[in-house]
Amino acid sequence: MNVQIDTTVKRARAYWFVDGFTEIATGGLFVILAGALFITRNTSQTPFLSWFLSVTGEIIIVKIVSILAVILGLWWLKDHFTYPRTGFVRNRITGIQIFVILRNMILFLLLPIVSLFTASLFITSTGSVLASMPVWFPVGLGLIWAAFVVLAGEWMGLIRFRLLGGITLLTGIGVGIWQAAMGLPNVPAAVQPTILQPPLLESIDRTLIGLDLILVIFGVILMFSGVATFLRYRKENPQPYTDDV
Repeated sequence: MNVQIDTTVKRARAYWFVDGFTEIATGGLFVILAGALFITRNTSQTPFLSWFLSVTGEIIIVKIVSILAVILGLWWLKDHFTYPRTGFVRNRITGIQIFVILRNMILFLLLPIVSLFTASLFITSTGSVLASMPVWFPVGLGLIWAAFVVLAGEWMGLIRFRLLGGITLLTGIGVGIWQAAMGLPNVPAAVQPTILQPPLLESIDRTLIGLDLILVIFGVILMFSGVATFLRYRKENPQPYTDDV
């Protein structure tokens, strides 16, 4: 009895992912963020500090606008495609619902990065952290995102999320190995915060390249998973739901 109840609860939690739209939209969001980071990183001619503050603001704006567009687009798709095929009816969208989803998405993208940098500063010296950043950052980010994906899959009973988590982890490790094979910048042990030395700039730039790669690969993986899920859902539910009374 408890097993049946648990299965039913998980199925209700996973309903948002039943048609693949959420994975397609989230993957597209990751690709958009990677594109925005790539463009700003390669087109700006301003000094690093000014560029960093500018790109941080731009990425936050792009992130918020893109997430809002994804939320509204998903709700429209659910109303016009998914819900008519499953007989599900939801309440009207509220500002609180949009805020909660927006907050969770931003935390998912931001918290792992902040946590990695904070933890690394307590483990070793600042110079070592900055020098090895192109390697440990993608590996750590892949590990955190993989753990989140697997746990979310267990919470919703979605077996395919285990595969997504494993691929995400392998992606982070692969990017880290690639960066290590290129050699690490020779960042001085005593880094002066007022002077951005060339090795430090190189380390930061390569870390951003690694972040770009992970965003693109993770986004494409999510989109492929979403498309496969959508095709299966479309095959199983070819026509809108009708109540036979």
